[in-house]
Amino acid sequence: MGGGASGKGGVADASLNVVPFIDLLVCLICFLVISAAWTSLSRIDVDQALPKASKTPPKDKPEKKAEINVAVTPTGYLVNLFNAENADLGQPKRIGTDGETKLCRGKGTPDGGCSGSIEKYKKYDKEELQKTLGEFMKEGKLGDKIKVMVAAQDKVQYLHLIGTLDTVLKSCEDEEGKSCLKNPSVGDINLLRSKGFSSFE
Repeated sequence: MGGGASGKGGVADASLNVVPFIDLLVCLICFLVISAAWTSLSRIDVDQALPKASKTPPKDKPEKKAEINVAVTPTGYLVNLFNAENADLGQPKRIGTDGETKLCRGKGTPDGGCSGSIEKYKKYDKEELQKTLGEFMKEGKLGDKIKVMVAAQDKVQYLHLIGTLDTVLKSCEDEEGKSCLKNPSVGDINLLRSKGFSSFE
């Protein structure tokens, strides 16, 4: 690049090295493309459950359909089948935690150890939850059209909420491994108080 005139009437030559700028720009483009692809592959499609704003009942009352509600608490799961023919299923069923699980933050060693830090988490009984959800889906008589709502208390770690959503989707899989439940709902746990949950203890 050419420079402008100096204060004494001379010409000052200056050059700008743009190679580092181009390298940085290429790295940023690669990072954005990989992040966009990873986000698309690892996402779970859910609907957000919100409280109804209108307090006036509709003229034509819709038919009440059975729906599954899952509350994730620090001590385990609470599951019920609301509006079912069997009223006893409207009472939340407790599925407690089953010991603890360990997660290695670092590289594993050949002897099965961990060279980094080990984090301990409560182990939720996902197999029992999946079994219960399958039974409720048959009892609800709506198949893959049954509505499933998942809500977690504030003290529950994020990984347990995602694990619960994953278990809900796996509870209704076809031969190809695709879930027949497309969009479970995620909402505030207080919304479950009107759906058979009097307490979350």
